[in-house]
Amino acid sequence: MASTLRALTVLVEYELLRSLARRRVLLLLTATLLLEVAIYFVLTRLPPLFVNPIRQYAWSVGLIAPSTALLHVLAITIGASASSEEYETGTADFWFTRPISRLEYFAGKTLGGLLLLGSIIALYSSLALVLSWYAFGPQSRLDALVLGIAASLASAAPSFALGVALGELTRRSMIAILLGGILFFGSVLFQSYANVVAVLNNDRSLLEIASYLPSWGAVGYTVTVVSELLNLRGFAASFFAAASGLTLVDVGRAHLSILAYSVAPFLAAWFRLRYGDVTRRSA
Repeated sequence: MASTLRALTVLVEYELLRSLARRRVLLLLTATLLLEVAIYFVLTRLPPLFVNPIRQYAWSVGLIAPSTALLHVLAITIGASASSEEYETGTADFWFTRPISRLEYFAGKTLGGLLLLGSIIALYSSLALVLSWYAFGPQSRLDALVLGIAASLASAAPSFALGVALGELTRRSMIAILLGGILFFGSVLFQSYANVVAVLNNDRSLLEIASYLPSWGAVGYTVTVVSELLNLRGFAASFFAAASGLTLVDVGRAHLSILAYSVAPFLAAWFRLRYGDVTRRSA
């Protein structure tokens, strides 16, 4: 047990430091923080009629807005780079010849990526709280902020898992990131198309199909959880969802969707690692 904890600690620390050294991750993190600043700049320019219903919960807009796209891009990038870059640089052979099991390696890399992702969510959420407090005064229901951060991490889990699976299967970081983006955001586009068809043709059949896509539960989960925690109703709830660019979903089905699209890719990645060959440096 002690050796396992030691191995996990080393791998988690290694993954955190390695991820923070990736320029694409730093670029996406910078873009996310700039998005937070832009959000509150725009909110301060809106008429009070639109802002007053959520003034005391203004932190929530900055918490959930990245869930539209940037958080998932980050999750796919971090997950896809976790193992694929080890094959590309040849360091996978180093780890596989150390006195650690493949399960410890997989768990350490995965936990390190999730810890980094959670830290990024906590960082931009804290910035949202600071900016909203400065722009709109004291904020309420900060207990919901903590739960909102947890919901954001859960919503990003399918994207992270998809990135991990593709990174392990392709063993090429850029290919894995591109494939992950195509698969996830392709489902987002289909979901948007289904919403338009439902409104124009009063046909909800496509919406039912869209509810089985990986983006359905993940993208709408945070805004739904936070709006229910804050007990927003009517105009406030509508503005809350519109300001974040997201739609509300059924929480129960969202839980199942997030669980399914997180577990399946992780299992695929694990079986590829467990029963695959010990590769040398990728060309």
